[in-house]
Amino acid sequence: MQCPKCHQPLADEDDEPYICCAGAPIEWQCQQCGKISEGFAFPYGRCVQCGGRLALREHETAGADTGSMAAVRMAFEVELGGRAFYQRAAASSGDEEMRALFARLAVMEGEHMETLSRRYHVDVPEPSPAFRIELAAIFAAVTSRPQDPANLFLIAMALEQKAAGFFAERAGRAPEGSVERRLFQELAAEEREHAALLATEYKRWRAGKPGLLSGDPLITAVRAVQPEGTPVPLCNGAALLLRNGQDEAGTALICGDQRLSYGELRAQVARAAGLWRQRGIGNGDRIAIRLVDGIDWVVAWLGAVWAGAVAVGVNPRIPSREWNYILDEAGFGLILAESAADTPAPWSDRVLALAEWQPALAAATPVEPQMVEEDQPAFWTHSSGTSGQPKAVVHAHQALRAIERVGRERLGISVDDRLFATSRLFFSYPLANSVFTGLRLGATVVLDPQWPTAASVAATVAATHPTILLSVPSLYRGLWQGGFAAGLVQAGVRRCISAGEALPESLAVAWRGQTGLEIIDGYGASETLILVMTSQSGSKGLQPSPGIGIRPLDEAAAAAGAPTRLLVQAPTLALGYLDRPAAQSESFRGGAFCPADLFVASGDGGWRFAGREDSLVKISGRWVSLVDVEERFALAADGLQEVAAVAVPDRDGIDGVALFYVASPGTQDAVERRLLERGAALPPHQRPRGYHSVAALPRTATGKLLRRRLAELLR
Repeated sequence: MQCPKCHQPLADEDDEPYICCAGAPIEWQCQQCGKISEGFAFPYGRCVQCGGRLALREHETAGADTGSMAAVRMAFEVELGGRAFYQRAAASSGDEEMRALFARLAVMEGEHMETLSRRYHVDVPEPSPAFRIELAAIFAAVTSRPQDPANLFLIAMALEQKAAGFFAERAGRAPEGSVERRLFQELAAEEREHAALLATEYKRWRAGKPGLLSGDPLITAVRAVQPEGTPVPLCNGAALLLRNGQDEAGTALICGDQRLSYGELRAQVARAAGLWRQRGIGNGDRIAIRLVDGIDWVVAWLGAVWAGAVAVGVNPRIPSREWNYILDEAGFGLILAESAADTPAPWSDRVLALAEWQPALAAATPVEPQMVEEDQPAFWTHSSGTSGQPKAVVHAHQALRAIERVGRERLGISVDDRLFATSRLFFSYPLANSVFTGLRLGATVVLDPQWPTAASVAATVAATHPTILLSVPSLYRGLWQGGFAAGLVQAGVRRCISAGEALPESLAVAWRGQTGLEIIDGYGASETLILVMTSQSGSKGLQPSPGIGIRPLDEAAAAAGAPTRLLVQAPTLALGYLDRPAAQSESFRGGAFCPADLFVASGDGGWRFAGREDSLVKISGRWVSLVDVEERFALAADGLQEVAAVAVPDRDGIDGVALFYVASPGTQDAVERRLLERGAALPPHQRPRGYHSVAALPRTATGKLLRRRLAELLR
């Protein structure tokens, strides 16, 4: 068996001790300045920053006590405040050099937050007024905006130095020998290191030398693996989609009573690009599209890419806290939204209301697509956020060059099809596999502004007659339980595709019984756009899609039938993550994407999903797949809508399975009885120790289960 954290082979015996090295990194703390360093050894056992003596540090989490958590929260506030300062200064700067420098300093603050999150195993917390007071004290000396890049550097260094002084002062007030004191010392050392880095960058900048704050690190990393002197071709991602020989009169988009031909769509996209340009948008500037799905959404998004900008789809229902986080992360040049009502200053001044956009678009002058180097960013998607704050996934124009191949060769999509995806367009699954694929092939894409339910999906299918339905397992289950499945086939659906989460075999069998159709199960990610693995009739696992390379990260584990992560090579692969260098190095390896999901070789060249690293746990010395446990309960009773399993410790710290379920109104008692009967038949290490009824399972905006939220309910 393989450890789900570090992926090393482990014995699978009940009485064998299990210790994972991934949970105990070798860390050293300076006894003089408090800086934390990670590594096997250091020259002379001395701190690389101040020369103080290093001592081996026992690994601790930030949540050891209230004081230590307060220290980490304050550190997050400093970084969040610094990033907000830089992004907002960039938004108001009229100087190109300063705007670029502000933006890069904002990225640096994001990288610092990633370090905090990984070191202390916590997500970015929700800000509170009490911490805002502390934050104001740190930044009180910044009374005016910088007037030149040199002054910006000086202010940035002052901010870091003030933060270091603040944490040092708090360390002096904390009890001697406390975890809180050590944490404040660590944080002070971190800020001093950041100030020293900025001082070095300032010297390089004044000498005209390139430094860490120059250029785009994602593009630099991509080009570093190419032969020196390799020319970078020019292209435009939107033009790749819309200039592929489509029939001018063919229907491109349907949304309710609206229809747009390919000729009309190209004309509107060219005008949208002209409008973005008229509004001051330049190459590489970021534009947020925060609208419900519809023709306006698609035209504005494609128009941004056509103009050479970076398009970012945003959930129109996004909570204000997450919206504020994204605003200070992205530094949007413009935001297209229904209104500016829930967007704070200074970003509210950059909101273009939909009511203003529509007449301006009709009057705009069309422009030709802006040709840029193909590895330049064209759009962002966001990861699902199942393991923390969603990451901005940066895609280049070149990602759209072969976007339709899997749809054409594996899914059988052609120019005669109508595609309807139930998920919202800010999610990469429908954006790539419905909109991008459909437009590139000259097919028709059906859009629906409603937030999807089983009833609304059935009504849209009945009204628009799509032939290809792309959805997620939870919605397929709702369609099946609501008795809508057979009607989809009668309305013209000939192929059903599922992704976003693993498709339970029980649901696939039930769906086939009602419709006569197989659901094609697919696996993809925001980082790959397309479905890189798909099910095929007769195969035991998901097979690599056409043009996709799949190999195990741990070949020995795969050969032994143990779970392993995979390395995925795809022409649609993202450049990487914004502001997340550690996540970048973990997930993007040698030109391949390495997702955190685990798979087991199926023996016929395919792979069976074994869950994420947080869904493969060891209980009573035995490995338990929480995904398999859920499947055993999936169809246990009529009235059971959804079920999810998590591993939680009891009072003695021993892990066990807890089962959460959603029951239809009036079926609670009957469902629980059947679950108890089903659980009693399971082996002890798989048997739930508790059954918990909830109104709904917590999910991300893209529909993925938030297993950690369920575990938090019991803790």
